[in-house]
Amino acid sequence: MKPDWDKLGQAYASSDSVLIVDVDCTAGGEQTCQKHGVKGYPTIKYFMAGKKSGADYQGGRDLNALKQFVDSKLDKPVCNAITKKGCQTAEVEWIEKMETKNLEELQETMKAKTEELKAIKKEKSDAEKEFKEKEKAWKKKEKTLTKATGYLKQLEAEAKKKK
Repeated sequence: MKPDWDKLGQAYASSDSVLIVDVDCTAGGEQTCQKHGVKGYPTIKYFMAGKKSGADYQGGRDLNALKQFVDSKLDKPVCNAITKKGCQTAEVEWIEKMETKNLEELQETMKAKTEELKAIKKEKSDAEKEFKEKEKAWKKKEKTLTKATGYLKQLEAEAKKKK
C-alpha cells in the first residue's frame, strides 16, 4: 500500500484542498495516532474542511480506489477569503462587502455570526432530541398496536371457528 500512498501524495502535492500525510504510530507519531483513535495499522483517516475529527476510510487501498475517493469526496476547492481562490460568486460578493469594514466592525460581525451559529446548533440539537423522543414514543406505540392487532387476529380466527 505504501507505494500507492506515496503516488497519491505526489498526485495531490500541488493541491490547495487536499493534503496526503503519513504518520508512523510506532516512531514519534504515537500521540497523533492516539488523539485520532488509530488502533490498527495501516489506518486511513480523512478530514473534511472545518472538521476537527477524522473519519475512517473504508474503501480500496490501491491507487485507483484512493484517487477516485479523493476526487469525488475531498478535492473540492476551499474558499480562501484573502485570495478569493476557490470561492463562489456569492461568497466573493460577501467577502468584498466585509473587506470594507474596519477591525472593530469585523470583530462585531464575527461575534454576531458566532452567536448565531451557536444558536442554530442549539436549535438543531434541541430538534434532534425532540425527534428522538417522539420516535421512541412512536416505536413504543407501534409495538403495542402490532401486538394488539396480532391478538385481535387470533381472537377473530377463534370466533370464526366457533361460528
